[in-house]
Amino acid sequence: MIRLRVLILLSALALLSGCAGTPERDTTDFKKAAQLNAELGLNYMVQGKNELAMEKLLKAVEYDDDSVEAHHYIAELYRRLERKDKAGEHFQRAADLAPNDSAIQNNYGVFLCGEKRYDEGVTRLLKAVENPVWPGRGQAYENLGQCLLEKGDMVRAEQYYREALKVNVNLPKALLAMADISLQQGNHISARAFLQRYAAVAPHTPHSLWLGIQIERVLGDRNALSSYGMLLRNNFPAAEETKLYLKSK
Repeated sequence: MIRLRVLILLSALALLSGCAGTPERDTTDFKKAAQLNAELGLNYMVQGKNELAMEKLLKAVEYDDDSVEAHHYIAELYRRLERKDKAGEHFQRAADLAPNDSAIQNNYGVFLCGEKRYDEGVTRLLKAVENPVWPGRGQAYENLGQCLLEKGDMVRAEQYYREALKVNVNLPKALLAMADISLQQGNHISARAFLQRYAAVAPHTPHSLWLGIQIERVLGDRNALSSYGMLLRNNFPAAEETKLYLKSK
């Protein structure tokens, strides 16, 4: 998921203290207070101070229920706290308030896919990639691929993983997913190529090493097979993939 950008004003604490009393009934003042509380809440959330973060974010929503940032950040916090109902409520609010904000649409889409609401998630993710200059398009395409793969739609998943790699040829998740899909399709040469590209940009995982073992067993490169097996045993002795490998030797 796209990491939220931290926007903290250096003078936030000082300015916020001026709003701590009873503010004048001015819309601009309320919006400023909401923005400052939202930024403070995000800062606390990044630091892992969830209680303080929640306090500030709830206050931000109280000052301005139309604050996109406040609803977005509090949705992320509720998601981390596994309050799925509340997270969904605030994601929905943020997404409705900012239908053209790609980052919000992406994050809401990821949340929906995680809740197995795949069609809704895909709709939001497709909205996220509409902006051709948004820098997170590659990751959003990866998220589309993952969501559709979890739904069981490998054909469309492959389509969006390939779109992700058009945006950025070095996206690790897309490369590993394409290695996996190619293996399942019986395209072992293609699977090997995607896995090699993955290994050039990201560290191996138990899953990637197990893929390599399965690929090289078919293609017959004994040296590569031995290397993948040794890395799996030595680096991930307790992994399920290691147990599968040892059983299948």
